[in-house]
Amino acid sequence: MTAPSPPFMMFSPLLLDALRACQYSPTATCSYDLMAGGLIWNDELPPRTEYGLNLRASVHLRKVIAYRASLMLDEPRTDLEEDWIELMRLLPAWPGFRPERVAGEAQRLLKVHKYKESRAIRQLEKDGF
Repeated sequence: MTAPSPPFMMFSPLLLDALRACQYSPTATCSYDLMAGGLIWNDELPPRTEYGLNLRASVHLRKVIAYRASLMLDEPRTDLEEDWIELMRLLPAWPGFRPERVAGEAQRLLKVHKYKESRAIRQLEKDGF
């Protein structure tokens, strides 16, 4: 009889350690991640000095950021939910799970970015790119 295989981890131990070190900051700045289609705050990522972990973390968090955006737009994308649930189970104190990052002013800001993105795409299509 073979031993059961360990559960699949979507997030590497190195990435989890880096995200575990992220601390909420009331003065965190927000930007729009075009690839994820959602907002991300700088306190949700490890410091830039962490040997490129900042960039890699943002890439690995794209599904989480995209799922949060879908919640903010009241259109939950169940195809992205698994990473959100797994990260929430592993790091419930991660700043990205704070309620104000899913509703209120954040929700309004995301809609502004989505509008600008849509307008830019329409302009590109009009210009023939």
